[in-house]
Amino acid sequence: MSLTFSQTELDLSAVQWRRRVVLAFSILIVTVLLPFVCAVWLHTNPLLYAQIEHAGIFLIFVAIAGRTWSALHIGGNKKIVLVETGPYSVVRNPLYLFTLIGAAGIGAQTSSLVMMLLCALTASAVLAAVVFKEETFLRARFGAKYDAYARRVPRFFPRFSAYQDVEHLTIRPKVVYRTFLESSYFLIAIPAVDAIELARVYGWLPEFIHLP
Repeated sequence: MSLTFSQTELDLSAVQWRRRVVLAFSILIVTVLLPFVCAVWLHTNPLLYAQIEHAGIFLIFVAIAGRTWSALHIGGNKKIVLVETGPYSVVRNPLYLFTLIGAAGIGAQTSSLVMMLLCALTASAVLAAVVFKEETFLRARFGAKYDAYARRVPRFFPRFSAYQDVEHLTIRPKVVYRTFLESSYFLIAIPAVDAIELARVYGWLPEFIHLP
C-alpha cells in the first residue's frame, strides 16, 4: 500500500530527528578518539602534516560558505517549493554535500588522511537515509516535476555546466542565520586539535593511534 503525503512527511520528520541524534553521537565518538590519534606525518614529513591540516581548514570554510549559500536559495521552503536554482541547479543535495566537505575538513585537522576519510564516510552514512527519505517525500509532493529535476541534476556529484541562477531571491534571514551558525560549529575543530597538539608537546597526551 502506498504511503499518503502526510505519512511520508511524518516519516521524513522522524528520519531527520534520528539523523541529528546519530550525527551527534558520531561527533562524540570522533571527539573521544581525536586526542589519541596522531598522523604518522608528524614525525616523517612535517610539511605534509601541516599541508593536510591547512587543507582541512580550507574545506571547513568552504563548507560554511556553501551551506550558507544553499540556505539563501532554499530558505526553509524544501517542503513547499521545488528549488532548482543556485547550488540546487548543479546538485540535488548541496546542504548535505557541503556537510560532507566540512566533516572531511574536521578529520583533516588531525593531518591524517584516514581520519579525513573516516569522518566523511561517517557523515555520508548518517545522511544517506535522510536523502532517500527526502527524495520519497519530494516525489510524493511534486510528482513528475521532481522526477524531471532528478533526471537533470545529480544527487551528490555536481554538474557545474547545468548551473542556473535567479534574478531575485526571497530570503528568510532566520533560516540563513541558523544555518550559518550551525555550520560555524565546524570551526571548533581548529582550536580543539591545536590544544591536543599542544598537550602532546608537553607530554600530557600519549600517541596511542598512528594513522597515515
